[in-house]
Amino acid sequence: MISRRSKTQIYIDILRSVQRANGKLKKTHIVYKANLTHSRLEDYLDFLLSNEFLKEERSGNQIFYTITERGMSFLGKVNKLREISEAFGLPL
Repeated sequence: MISRRSKTQIYIDILRSVQRANGKLKKTHIVYKANLTHSRLEDYLDFLLSNEFLKEERSGNQIFYTITERGMSFLGKVNKLREISEAFGLPL
């Protein structure tokens, strides 16, 4: 049975995609790397931007999304939580 990703997992996937690209990605690249459609990405980006996990940067007519310190801190805590859950044999 195929399980769907939770909203939280999608937020994590988006943040990790940006982080792995040296902290800066265009929207189209996030779509591919986080396995989303453009329309679904909009809602997730709105949340991440409004909660300051990502910020929008413009360079000429291009828009890039960069991960903030808050976003980096969140990913670090997610990694710690994953380590703890694995130590107890619990899936996260």
